[in-house]
Amino acid sequence: MSASSDELRSRLQERAYEAIENLLRQKAGRRDLSMSEMEDLVGDLEIELRQSLLQEMVVDAQQTRPGLCERCGGKLRYKGKKSRQVVTLRGLK
Repeated sequence: MSASSDELRSRLQERAYEAIENLLRQKAGRRDLSMSEMEDLVGDLEIELRQSLLQEMVVDAQQTRPGLCERCGGKLRYKGKKSRQVVTLRGLK
């Protein structure tokens, strides 16, 4: 396993640990949670974890591909920022 993979794994594990700790803080030792409250807590965990992990993966992808063409390997030129809509599996962003 490469050093960058180990670093990414470490960052992802840290983000997951933080999200789980946040869930446990919100639960605060309660054992009388309703199913709706449990679903809300787990739903919040899912959102937080998904956002954190995606952010780390995007940062990692940007670090490993410094503007090189996938086809020819040549350097890409910057064309400026353009607004766009991105549709993911989870919806429009």
